[in-house]
Amino acid sequence: MPAEKAGPDLFKPLVGRGSAFADLDGDGHLDVVLVSNGGPARILRNDAPKTNHWIRLDLRGDGKTANRSAIGAAVTVEAGGQTYHRTVTAARGYLSQSELVVTVGLGSTAKVEKVTVKWPGKDAKTETWTGLDVDKVHPLKQDEGR
Repeated sequence: MPAEKAGPDLFKPLVGRGSAFADLDGDGHLDVVLVSNGGPARILRNDAPKTNHWIRLDLRGDGKTANRSAIGAAVTVEAGGQTYHRTVTAARGYLSQSELVVTVGLGSTAKVEKVTVKWPGKDAKTETWTGLDVDKVHPLKQDEGR
């Protein structure tokens, strides 16, 4: 993609020390924050066309058997004959923290059949949700699924 379409910051050299991913503008597309060594942060906003679908899952552990941030939870999304796996992680780079909300891009698939969460912790409960709409953020609380 040329700089005219992507923006000039994507092509500037950078000595980086960290990066983080988050949906900064709430459109379902993950944006990137790059941190340079001794310089300012750069935000690369993802303004992709809104032609594809997505689902975002904001997991909340109960604070007893799983941590409240659900760090370590394993998520499986089944949609359109595809299975997507994600894990809630605490960090991805040097001094960087991506958002904890799980984002799954679904392409042209407009329906999610099932979301399964294996909560972290020694009890490792597994719960399932169905009927979740695409193109939305869903708060999923431990002990509210099946």
